[in-house]
Amino acid sequence: MRRKHYIWNRVGALAVFGLSVLTLYFYQLPMLVISLVVRRKFPHSHAARLAELGRLDPWIALATLVFALVQIGLLYWLYRHQLKKRNPLHIQRKKFRLESLFFLFLMYALVLAANVAVQQFGTPANQEGVMAEMKILPLTLFLLAGVLAPFIEELIFRGIFMNVFWQKDNQVNSICAILISGLVFGLMHEPHLSVFLLLYSSLGWILAYTYRYHRDLRYSIGLHMMINFPSALVALLQAL
Repeated sequence: MRRKHYIWNRVGALAVFGLSVLTLYFYQLPMLVISLVVRRKFPHSHAARLAELGRLDPWIALATLVFALVQIGLLYWLYRHQLKKRNPLHIQRKKFRLESLFFLFLMYALVLAANVAVQQFGTPANQEGVMAEMKILPLTLFLLAGVLAPFIEELIFRGIFMNVFWQKDNQVNSICAILISGLVFGLMHEPHLSVFLLLYSSLGWILAYTYRYHRDLRYSIGLHMMINFPSALVALLQAL
C-alpha cells in the first residue's frame, strides 16, 4: 500500500512538472505567430519582413506581456498548490535580512566569474539568437529576456521542479535537487554537449542553491533578474 502511494505521488509529480514545462514557451507565442503571419505576407522580401516586425514591436511586446501574466498566474497556482499540499522544507516568505543582500551579490559575482571564464570560447548560440532578434524586436526581447524569463524559469525549474521531486530535508536531497535542477536548466538553454552547457548549468546550480538556501523563491528570482536585466537593458539601448 505504501509503495502504491509512493508511485502515485511520483506520477503526480511528473504530471505537475510536465504541465509546467509545456507552458515554458507559451509567453513567446505572440512573437512566433506574428512572425509567421508577416513571413506569409512578405514571402519574397526579407527587408519588408524586418520593417513590418519592427513596426509591430510595441504590439508584440504588449501581447507577450498579457500571455506571460496568464502563464505566471498558472505556474504560481501550481507552485502554491504543491506547497499547500506538502511543504516539509517550510518554504515561505522570509523576512529580508541584510546578509541576504550580501549573499545575492556574492552569487552574482560567481555568475560573472563563470561568464568571464567561458568568454574565450565565444558566445552561446542561445545568446547570439537573442542579440540578433533584439535588433528586430528590441522592446519584445527586452521584456522576454530581462523581465519575464526570470519569473517563469524560476517558477518552473526551482519552485515547481525542486519542490515536487526533492522534498526531504537532508543533505543528499539538497545536493541532488541543486545538481539536477541546474543541469535541466542548462539543457533547456544549450542542448548540446559543450562548454556552454557547463556555463548554463552552473548558472542553474547557483540559482538552485540560492533557492534551497533561502527557501524563498523571491531570492532566486531576484538573482535571475540581476543576471538578465542589465545585459538586456544594454542590448535594448544599443538597438534603439
